[in-house]
This record gives sequence, structure tokens and C-alpha cells, in this order.
Amino acid sequence: MQDSSKYDQNQKAVEDTPREGNKIIKPNKSRIGHIEDQVFDVAIIGGGINGAGIALDLALRGVKTILLEKKDFGWYATSASTKLIHGGLRYLEYFELSLVRESMAERERLLSNASHLVHPLNLNVPVFKHSKRPAWMVHAGLTLYDILSFDKSLPNHKFMRNSKKNRNKGKIDPAINPDGLSAVLSYYDCQVPFPERLAAELIEGAGEAGAQVLNYSEVVDLDTGTSNRPHLLEVKDVLTGDNFQIQAQKVINAGGPFVDLVNVSLGEAVGRKMGGTKGSHLLIKKFEGGPTDAIYVEARQDFRPYFIIPWRDYYLVGTTDIFYDGDMDNVHAGDDEIKYLLDELNFLIPGKSFSEEDVVYTYSGIRPLFYEPGKKERSVTRKHIILDHQKVTGTTGVYSIIGGKLTTYRSLAEETGDLICKHLNVRAKCSTRSYKLPGARMTTEIRNQIKDLQATHKITDATIAHLIDFYGSRALNVLMNIGKRRDLTHLIHPKRPEIFAEIAYAVEWEHAQSLTDIFFRRTDLGSHEDGSIGSVNPPVIELVSSLLGWTPEQARIQEKTLLDTMARQGYRHQVKVPGQTEKMVLA
Repeated sequence: MQDSSKYDQNQKAVEDTPREGNKIIKPNKSRIGHIEDQVFDVAIIGGGINGAGIALDLALRGVKTILLEKKDFGWYATSASTKLIHGGLRYLEYFELSLVRESMAERERLLSNASHLVHPLNLNVPVFKHSKRPAWMVHAGLTLYDILSFDKSLPNHKFMRNSKKNRNKGKIDPAINPDGLSAVLSYYDCQVPFPERLAAELIEGAGEAGAQVLNYSEVVDLDTGTSNRPHLLEVKDVLTGDNFQIQAQKVINAGGPFVDLVNVSLGEAVGRKMGGTKGSHLLIKKFEGGPTDAIYVEARQDFRPYFIIPWRDYYLVGTTDIFYDGDMDNVHAGDDEIKYLLDELNFLIPGKSFSEEDVVYTYSGIRPLFYEPGKKERSVTRKHIILDHQKVTGTTGVYSIIGGKLTTYRSLAEETGDLICKHLNVRAKCSTRSYKLPGARMTTEIRNQIKDLQATHKITDATIAHLIDFYGSRALNVLMNIGKRRDLTHLIHPKRPEIFAEIAYAVEWEHAQSLTDIFFRRTDLGSHEDGSIGSVNPPVIELVSSLLGWTPEQARIQEKTLLDTMARQGYRHQVKVPGQTEKMVLA
């Protein structure tokens, strides 16, 4: 097993294969090392939340593990979620009680094991006279919700009639439309403001425990093994276009929405298993008189519940639920989805008239759901299964993860780990139930060290508060990474608390290989209306170029790729793409 004290420092790649014409721009350093000379117990395909969770679980059991991701860790479904850790109140409607209970238990574990990333969130549920689900039904559902979370640390739900007394006492949010309002119920779930950070810390934990992790490594073929020979995976280095091989006794397809496509590329004819649905969100700026708490409400148009969630300087509104069979690499919110959400918002909060001009940006993703033809989108189960390919194709030692959700990634990983260890004849118990993620290990000693480094480097209280909120105890590592490079203490953008040390840390310790990785999946620079575009500045480009060895041309392509990504998400900014005129962009 490799040294578990730090990450492999030689893993370098660039997102989306930067090119000039048809010429691939190659990296300056090899990141493969001696991987081809090893035989792994398990190779995991897919570095989203489930793949990362499985890698951590197996590595902690001492199983020799490698994780391969064709793009960046947490880049797809994980980063497109509604940013909730929740029990799934609406699952009760479909009698998925075991899933709700599982989700509740995992929610409680994350509150403890990822306390810096997962926080309690109060949600209000307005019930109107036109609602399909009357107040008594919602009340009964929330009572069952409380029972199924009997061991929770969060409060039980509350029921409030829409009375003048309750409104005068402030028990009912004045932002909610009072017209036809019967009652408001409130309950608690949790929010993970930055699910990309959750994935990043699972990757970090897996690396600490001995796993090899490679982003930008696409598995393109599989030579199935025998009782005397391990499986041989053909892997494409997305950056160079070169191929390398990985040997592994077991192979897990954790490709999320891409599971079917991965199986086709592996030659595994298991049939269609995924029937994903598109979920789109829009963000609007917080405004005076807006909701103080999150709202979970039934849409008038189709009776499907949706959320309005305070998130940083915005309200996150969504999500939609539409079967999707289109281009998986070009998923975006359609005009009809934006109109649908704005129409609902205008009814619920009549004090402000919303239009497309209020949309700061949108984002969309595909839920990795079962293929259940004939069912409506909302009724497709959110459970997961672990498909043993031997039962379908006869191939031994290959498995596919079908389904799975952000909240239950750990329990899915435990189940997968138990199965793999059984088939490997390894006696090792799961340890993730009480495993603290790297950033959740804050102590008084660490806080004192952070204060000392703050004084040494003359860093503002606002920046320190941001670092602790975003990295938890790993804020110390970010500050220690400064060393003698005093320029890393400078603010990236004058209106924001982020400093250049975060960019260096993302590249040197968290496998970030591109500007898009840094802005969207290691820091949150890419989602600030007042700083995202302004943060794409020459000092940032120069720092990343020096760390990754980019030429000026590579840096130019990286900048364009980042700005194009922002444009595709519908940012309402003045975006200047090199070689083009400045324009207002709305996807």
C-alpha cells in the first residue's frame, strides 16, 4: 500500500483536452508513474460522489484501490444537485420507507462526520386550498418523517394555521402568498452548500488511506480476466491521447448517469439500466422582503414539489424533473423550464415580479435513476442496486452501481465494500460510519495554529472565517501551503475573501488540473455574480500556469474554456471571450 500521508504529487491533467485545431496540447509531466506495474484489488470507474465514497470505504479496509474518472472528480451529477442532504419527504408518497430511514440515518452521520460542510436547514411547507396534498396529509407525512428519524438531533416539525395571530407573531413568513393559504408546516433537513467539496474530501480521504486516484482518465475497453488473470482495463489519458493499462481483480462501474455508456464501452451487454431525468435550477439574487427560510412547495402546474433555498447571496429555485435522452455533455436549462420555475415563483412570492432578467445563472444535471419505462418521472425510485454482471453476461468480478443519491453515498459505499470484500475473501469491516472527513477534524490546537498563521501573514478575519467555513480544519493546510510565497495571501478579487493560497492548494494537493476545476469544484469563485468573471484575472492565470507548466497558448485556451463554461450556464455577466466582442451572455 502506498504512503498514506499525502497525495501523489505527480497527477497532472487538464480538463476537456485543451486543443488548438486538432492538435492536443500535452502535459509537461507524466502522471501515470508505475501504475501499470501494479495489480489492484479493485478499479472504480467514475469519480462522482458514489465512486469517491466507494474508494474511501475500500481504501480504509486495506483493499488496494484505484479510482479512474474521465473528467474531474464531482464534475457531473454531484455538482448539479439541489445541495441538500435530506430524508426524502416525498418518497413517503411512494411508500419507500426503508429509503427514507436510510437517508435519515445518513443525514445524521453527515452532521457529525462532515460538520463543516453539512448544516441544518429549516424548510417551510406552504399548503394552499388548491394544493393536491391537503394540510392534514402533509402533517401526517411529517409526523411519519419524525418517527423514521427517531434518533435525530434536529427538531420535530411544527404545524401553523394561516391565522392573523400566527402572521402577526411572525410564525408565517410574510413573503409567502397569503391568498388561499391554509397552513404552513416547518421541518428540518440539511444543506451541503458545496457538494463538490464533499466529493473533494472523500477523494482526499481515499488518498490518505492509500488509494490511487486519477482524474482525466477514461476507461475505453475491458479485457475480462480469468481465475488466473486479473481484468485488464484500457485507459485513455484524456490530456495526451495516449493509452495505458490497469490490472484489477474487480471492476466497479460507478459512472452515475453514464453507467450504460461505460458498459457499452467495456463490451458488457447488460442492457439498458439507466433512465435518468434532467433537473434544472435557476439562481436569483436575494432581495428585500424575500423568504428568510427555505421553502418546499407544491407547484400549481403539475403538483410536483420544488424548492426555494437561500444559498449564499442567492435563492436557489428548483428543481425540474424531465426524462432525458439527449447529449449528456450538453445539459442545460430549457426556456420552458425557466418559465415554469419563474411562473411558480411569481405565484408563491407576489411581492416581486420575476422575469428572465432576474436569473443570474442556471445549472442542470441528470439524476442517475433506474430505467423504469411507463412510470412518471417523479415516481421512479431513488433507491440503488449493485448489479453483478455475472448474473447477466457471465463476466465475473464486474459490477455496476445503478441509482444512488447524494445523501446515501456512504451507505451505498458500505454495501459495495461488503460485497467486494466478500468476493475478494477479505475480512475487513466498514469504518466510515464514524469516520471524520479530513476537514471535520477541528481541534483547539488547530484553531490556535490558524490564528498564529493569520498573524504571521496578516490575513483578514473575513478571509479566515471563509477558509474555516469552506475547508474546516483543512484551512490550516491551506495557510501552511503559503510558506514564503507571500503573494499567496493576496485577495483574488477585491470584493471577495478568497486568497491565492486556495488556488495553489487546489492544484498542489487537490488534483485540480484546469481553471474550470479550480473555479467550480475546488473553490466557489465561479458562482459569485460580483466576482466570478473579475476573478479570471492575469495573476490567477500566471499562478496556475506556473504550477502546471502551461505555455501562454495553453493558458489562453484554459481561460476561453472557463469563460465558455460560464456562458453555457447562463451567467448574466459581461463576458469577454478572447477573440470575440464583449457581450451579455444568457444561455
